[in-house]
Amino acid sequence: MKVLLKKRSASILSAGALLTGLLGGAIATAPSAVAAATYECNTSKKLPTGSYYILLPHQNYAPADPYWCYLKYGSSNSGVSALQFTLNKCYGAGLAVDGDYGPATKSAVITLQNRVGVRADGEYGPETRNAMKWSHRTSSGAHAYCA
Repeated sequence: MKVLLKKRSASILSAGALLTGLLGGAIATAPSAVAAATYECNTSKKLPTGSYYILLPHQNYAPADPYWCYLKYGSSNSGVSALQFTLNKCYGAGLAVDGDYGPATKSAVITLQNRVGVRADGEYGPETRNAMKWSHRTSSGAHAYCA
């Protein structure tokens, strides 16, 4: 009887450990853009690329890489405008470039994320930034090309 109880207890513990592992795997997901970057982008900044520049979302007070920031639904600043401009020019999003990260911008980001093969959570962060093409602009701010 004691041997049977020990075997049954071991089986129950093994099943519990397996279930915990499976549930833990089901619950654990890839981090969102917000979790991957600590700072919300609060502006935009020119990044020179030869005779052109890219206008990227930027965080003025980030201690390390100021472009390692995030934007999400509800964000409102020139970083959102920079993202919207590129979504329009490089991905044909047809967004109003108004600086407000609303439902249309979130939807355009999800479409972009699906297209470039990153987690489609509708949030702009480092993974999305690195996977997408950006609008390169002339000195006057006009769109030149996407790369």
